[in-house]
Amino acid sequence: MNYSAESLTRLAHRVLSSFGCADIEARIVSDHLVQANLAGHDSHGIGMLPMYGAQLQDGNLIANQTPQFLQRHGAVSVVDARKGFGHHMTVLALDHAMETIAEHGVAILALRNAGHISRVGTYSEYCAARGYVSIHMVNVIGHDPIVAPFGAREGGFSTNPISMALPFEGKAEPLLDMATSTVAFGKVRVAHNKGEQLPPGCLLDDDGMETIDPAPMATNKAGALSAFGAHKGSGLGIFAELMAGALAGTNTIADATTFPNGVHNNMLSIILDPGAFDDPQAVSERASSYRDFIRSRQPAKGRQAVLLPGDPENISRAKRSAHGVPVDDETIRQILGTARHFEVPEQDLAGLLETV
Repeated sequence: MNYSAESLTRLAHRVLSSFGCADIEARIVSDHLVQANLAGHDSHGIGMLPMYGAQLQDGNLIANQTPQFLQRHGAVSVVDARKGFGHHMTVLALDHAMETIAEHGVAILALRNAGHISRVGTYSEYCAARGYVSIHMVNVIGHDPIVAPFGAREGGFSTNPISMALPFEGKAEPLLDMATSTVAFGKVRVAHNKGEQLPPGCLLDDDGMETIDPAPMATNKAGALSAFGAHKGSGLGIFAELMAGALAGTNTIADATTFPNGVHNNMLSIILDPGAFDDPQAVSERASSYRDFIRSRQPAKGRQAVLLPGDPENISRAKRSAHGVPVDDETIRQILGTARHFEVPEQDLAGLLETV
């Protein structure tokens, strides 16, 4: 079924309120999740709500947390999110870190111990809206590693996303937002919920052999995800682990504690003021000229156009805003089940969702 983004936001807000989130936190998280759906990243959309509910019950996610601003050294800010909702804690941490830009032209954020921060591209968009370039590297701890390093048959890191963007008229264009695995774990969950197989090259079974069946990974984290681009993607995933975990955080996945429904994030963010390099308008014009240059390249046979990073999300956003967001029945069932578990009255759920 296709649902209106507005109704999905209402549903997410109601569920988050039942978790104990104050209105501002519920608004930040619900908007983040639905914007991920609109961008085509269903793996990081409202389907995450059941996991958040389970983490709250386990005590590994805390509603309405206040981040701890540990220290600042020049342009470097260190912030402990203290198991708070990552979507909310990250925004507060970025605001804190960006206070150094006026003096230094740069802000470097080490964010530690955050609940799942979801779609990392959101934070590139957040910085771009303020006119800043940004680079973000994230590691994922709390569960056993699920991405096999190149040449391995078992996990050595997790999906370890990387995002970067340049600002253009208040938007992140272009925007690179990717996992260092071939697919994010959430895409495995979505495929399993839909009863679909994954494309070749995404998954390995327990013997290190390629498989297209998402069920073992989705249900038991059996086997491993593959790193994208063979040794090159594997190298990026390893360095994301080092930069976010060893440098910015307090642990890598090698020595972090595992826990039920475990997903915590550490993140290293570098935020740059274009005005520290040159006239911001000149930087924007050079970037715009290069964007036009890439889009002017002749498409390969079978392709309609050459796309820049971020173009697929923009296309999805326009399509889904007009025609609704597709959400499979199993994901809706899981979300409604979580709502009932947190004692949301049936009458509060009735009529929240609107099909398109």
